[in-house]
Amino acid sequence: MDIPTQRAAAWCGIAFAALFCVGFVIAGFIPPPGPGLSATEVAALYAQNHMRIRIGLLIATLASALLAPWVAAVGVQMRRIEGRHSVLAFAQMIAGACLILEFLFPLLVWQTAAFRNERDAATVQTLNDLGWLPFLGIACTAVLQGVVIGILILRDKRSNPLFPRWGGYFNIWVVLMFAPASCVVLFHDGPLAWNGLISWWLALVTFFVWMVCLTWMLLRAINTQRYDTVADGRPEPVTAEANSG
Repeated sequence: MDIPTQRAAAWCGIAFAALFCVGFVIAGFIPPPGPGLSATEVAALYAQNHMRIRIGLLIATLASALLAPWVAAVGVQMRRIEGRHSVLAFAQMIAGACLILEFLFPLLVWQTAAFRNERDAATVQTLNDLGWLPFLGIACTAVLQGVVIGILILRDKRSNPLFPRWGGYFNIWVVLMFAPASCVVLFHDGPLAWNGLISWWLALVTFFVWMVCLTWMLLRAINTQRYDTVADGRPEPVTAEANSG
């Protein structure tokens, strides 16, 4: 068990959250340009700010890679709960991998919109839409990831569970808070538009609160791993399933 490596992977979640927000602030994407803007207004925004958009989104793109070790660290701790045949733990890791792609592809689309100032306004608007709609609209994988983590935490029956039991309910509740962002494909204005109170601000705050709190719980679980040995030095059998496997 490489505890220092797991700790470093867990801290990558906090590093991702901080750097991603810095990148979006530099790009001028907090808050995002509204979907009600005309094609001319969107094109002017990209033309006037093309360099800061490209630099900010580059930082956000580099930050997104930090999600990979974080997701892996979560998966390692989930397997400690579920055992060798870890269907839910692997589902969490697959959903987490999809989440990384759901950050990277919209970032690249926005970079494309800012890459050439001579594009016609309708094309820039289309690229802008093509970035924001999936960026907030594909919330299902993050919701699945949080729900699976919550279920696994609640299924931990050991006397000293790896994660606090309230963490299971927290994971399920908080990811459902950014699930309404999936409705951005239906609205051009209002709280469910991609710059609205629910789809943007609520999703933004709850996502990063989830990242920070889950990272704290993850570090707590990693710190207990040093005690998972018995007198003969073999790994402690944490579940009946693990023993039988």
